[in-house]
Amino acid sequence: MGTQKGAAKLFAHPIETPVGTMVAVCDATHLHLLEFADRKELPKELRKLGASLGSIATGQTQITRNLHDQLGAYFATSLSNFSIPMVLHGTDFTKSVWTALLKLPFGTTTSYGDLSITLGNPTATRAVARANGANQIAILIPCHRVIGADGSLTGYAGGLWRKRALLELERQP
Repeated sequence: MGTQKGAAKLFAHPIETPVGTMVAVCDATHLHLLEFADRKELPKELRKLGASLGSIATGQTQITRNLHDQLGAYFATSLSNFSIPMVLHGTDFTKSVWTALLKLPFGTTTSYGDLSITLGNPTATRAVARANGANQIAILIPCHRVIGADGSLTGYAGGLWRKRALLELERQP
């Protein structure tokens, strides 16, 4: 997290969850990043975000507090749709994949191939998988709901054990 002269516009804060500590980066009005603290790409993502938007200081905003409350409700199985405003940082294609992920119903899964078909590009399975893996807002943008064509759990940067736990949580009555 960089420090620059002037007031920080972004604030990073840890949020404890049943599947590990997450780092939320918010400004006064939006969530910009929500990642697991032990994800190896996190330092790179923080540097890139700081370089494009300005310094990141330690702290919270009202968005962070709302996110904390909504994640708590999600893990208590009393929330299935988040209402946190987000800024998506990526290419038009990756944003289209993330937007499609946001439309996946709670408790359901899809495959990378089916997602590429949904996007109107059935040959883009690998590109969809890369965009899925580049998601910087874990859980809220439910990349954990994308599985292999054979139903296997594949490709979750937060760890397959977390993916399994999130899917099991969402399947509870």
